Amino acid sequence: MADFWAAHWLHCPPERQFVNGRRVILKELCFGPVEVHVWFVLEDGSCWHEHQFQEGLQEGEQLLEPVSRDELRRRLEKEISLCQRLNQEHLIPLFQQELDR
Repeated sequence: MADFWAAHWLHCPPERQFVNGRRVILKELCFGPVEVHVWFVLEDGSCWHEHQFQEGLQEGEQLLEPVSRDELRRRLEKEISLCQRLNQEHLIPLFQQELDR
């Protein structure tokens, strides 16, 4: 499995194919309380961030907002840095490929 933990967040690598019209670039899941962050691109090339609250005071809330390509790139750079710090070097090429797109 290519997922890795950073504190109480599970980080998932980019998906290679579109599913239901979108391709997940970054995904983070927290298990206390349960919440999910997903950065994805649509087939038209637009970039989005989705934040779902599945427990706690905001349970059931979902935020969906467009993000710029630059903002997504900054987020990918942070993920690469995190992989370096946590010795997850095998994932760096996957995130780097997304930066190069």
